[in-house]
Amino acid sequence: MNLLPKTEKEILKKGLKLRFIIVALFLFSASILVGFIMFLPSYFLASGFFYKAPVGGYFLDPQNADSVKEILDLPNNINSKLSFFQSNIINISLADYFSKIVGCLPTGVRLNSILFSKDEANKKNSGTIVVSGVAIDRDSLISFSVLLKKTNLFSDVVIPVSSLTKDKDLPFSMNIFIKNE
Repeated sequence: MNLLPKTEKEILKKGLKLRFIIVALFLFSASILVGFIMFLPSYFLASGFFYKAPVGGYFLDPQNADSVKEILDLPNNINSKLSFFQSNIINISLADYFSKIVGCLPTGVRLNSILFSKDEANKKNSGTIVVSGVAIDRDSLISFSVLLKKTNLFSDVVIPVSSLTKDKDLPFSMNIFIKNE
């Protein structure tokens, strides 16, 4: 039971709202003041560091001239090393050889496997690719080998005679020798 009149109740509510706003503003201003005080040490440290540092900084110091020159010459050193490495590499990658082989496949030939072996003992060839699969007939297998020879990427394409014994569904194994450039 509340015995206060309605006007008194409104005055109490207004006073409560006013006190709440005052307390909230006081807490907000106190948090800003604490934050400002917390940033002061870092401000003084940073401003002292920048006032002590010379205008050019690290790069104008004569003790560091050699290291600066070394850093600035780094792109030239990298380019010279890259050109040296690229001069010793054949321009055609192994993936290009494989894609050329697959690109020369006629419709009657299906590949089961492609195997690459690097031949370091033989100076004439840099490697051998062994291609095995199944051909529908002799003509499609022979046309496949002719297409590979026409690419001029391979020094020799050898089909063993045993691969040509059947008339249809010929299992074959073909040796493709990569040219050493």
